Amino acid sequence: MKYTDISYLPQRQLAANSIAICSPFSGKVAPLSEHPEPFFSYGTIGPGIMVALSNHKILAPFDGTLMQVKNAGTEFILQANNGLKVLLNLYLDQQQHIKHTHIAQLNGSKITKGQRLAYFDLRDLNSPLLASLILLNGHQLKPIHYSLSQVTAGVDTLLTLTKK
Repeated sequence: MKYTDISYLPQRQLAANSIAICSPFSGKVAPLSEHPEPFFSYGTIGPGIMVALSNHKILAPFDGTLMQVKNAGTEFILQANNGLKVLLNLYLDQQQHIKHTHIAQLNGSKITKGQRLAYFDLRDLNSPLLASLILLNGHQLKPIHYSLSQVTAGVDTLLTLTKK
């Protein structure tokens, strides 16, 4: 089943009752359908959006809890104070390696919007590191939109959700 539920919508057309998720990443926004891994591109675990990173920091997109850090710091499962769960996933071509990684938080830590979760040294990479934000339990929140083609971590809205 392929998710096509996330569409572009200019910010001025977003509903007043929408929920904004701040971008944890900086870079160029792309639909999840362009992800190189079919598991993500087909929306197997939920709808989401992808960003080709232009910055080395991953920030908390909301206030909540860091539930888990997995796969050597390339996956973060977060839960917002309102109950929304998201997966932040980093994808790097298997032939490339990140030389320096710093994970700033531990499992179960309380997080605040804009707080640094991780740092990655991207200087020696030949291709961009791809980051995805996947909604794990946001199926009741539709429609889902993105409004920007380029985002700055901690500043811009990456996704906007609407309660049914």
